[in-house]
Amino acid sequence: MTRHLSFTLLFLFTIYFFGLMPVNADSPLQEQVDPFVYSVQPGDTLIFIALKYNLNLADIALANHLQNPGLVVPGQRLILPGVATLSNQELSTVIGEQTHTVQPGETIFTIASIYFTAPDDVIALNDLPDPDLLQVGQLLTVPVIQPPPSPPLTWPFSDVSLSEPTIIQGRTLIVRVSLADEATLTGDFEGQPFSFYHDSGNDYWAIVAIHALIEPNIYQIHLTATLPDGQTLRHPENLNIVEGPYSSEAIVVDDTRAGLLAPEVIQQEREKLETQWLQVTPRPLWEGTFGYPVDENPPRVTSDFGTRRTYNNSTAMSFHGGSDFGGGVGVPIYAPAGGVVALAETLHVRGNAVLIDHGMGLFSGYWHQSKIVVTAGQRVQPGDLIGYVGDTGLVTGPHLHWEFRLNGIAVEPLQWVSETIP
Repeated sequence: MTRHLSFTLLFLFTIYFFGLMPVNADSPLQEQVDPFVYSVQPGDTLIFIALKYNLNLADIALANHLQNPGLVVPGQRLILPGVATLSNQELSTVIGEQTHTVQPGETIFTIASIYFTAPDDVIALNDLPDPDLLQVGQLLTVPVIQPPPSPPLTWPFSDVSLSEPTIIQGRTLIVRVSLADEATLTGDFEGQPFSFYHDSGNDYWAIVAIHALIEPNIYQIHLTATLPDGQTLRHPENLNIVEGPYSSEAIVVDDTRAGLLAPEVIQQEREKLETQWLQVTPRPLWEGTFGYPVDENPPRVTSDFGTRRTYNNSTAMSFHGGSDFGGGVGVPIYAPAGGVVALAETLHVRGNAVLIDHGMGLFSGYWHQSKIVVTAGQRVQPGDLIGYVGDTGLVTGPHLHWEFRLNGIAVEPLQWVSETIP
């Protein structure tokens, strides 16, 4: 990605420098103000600095005489023409803010990198006396880049809001809509239709899966209101998707299980599961925040959701579609929320597997169990026993793979534990 950005920045700089790009009348270079000097932070790129301060890439490159605009290094000081020093209040107005719950192992740097902001901004917004002392569960206010303004609302759309106008790959987005008149409301994101739940009055909400491998960019959520007479009215809402903080790992499977990596085996099992998780129960079956599926709180995570993976020295890259919790064979597994068991049987790759339908197109999966104690069609409540941790299927040792699928797309399970959705 960095290499691609470098070529893009060089191209933009070249065409600007030789006069092939028209100068915006509102360009910061036109403003007669003292420039703001920015100290490059670890993980920064020029494009994210430009987005953060709403500047033209070429303006920054020219102001700093950058021979290679694609290369900036931590500690480098950059003139940001037309930007004045911002107070905390002004900072939140310009780039927005949201709350982040500190997770085990996180630091100010890793948290800032998730939101493509500077660690100093996180420290300033939270008045942290010692940024090296963070506690798991601590709530931090973090600045986030806002996407360009969406088109103005027109009748019958009276209000539209996104839970995270800037969101990282792999998360679940909440869309809330209020209508001024009676209508049927539907939505679409990148060809993925999603349904709304009629909350009360003319208020609706929906949940949308953001794929863990979607290309970071500005996208649009498309909303359609169909009136009783059949007339349709539409509204697009902008969404900024940024790269997730995902690591990579190489998995080595022994010869006794390597056959489970065969493409035809994987595809056949996926098609079987798709017949389940692409069905949509048109109402939520859960209520409140999800619990963990094991007693340990928080559980020991042995592999994070979204981790980029290769198997047995293959060059084919995939990603981890769930969170792995360490534990010995026989550790109890519990339903984290209300739902209906959609599948409870032995599969080739996923071993002894349970799939729970939570409604609204949301399913949770529990793979590699040693024993299943529920049956398909059974209604479960939070805390109900569903099985035991095992090492069946494609594994390198005993663990629980906990997976969430929303309209067939894998999303981060731990978000549903740390947040109340919707």
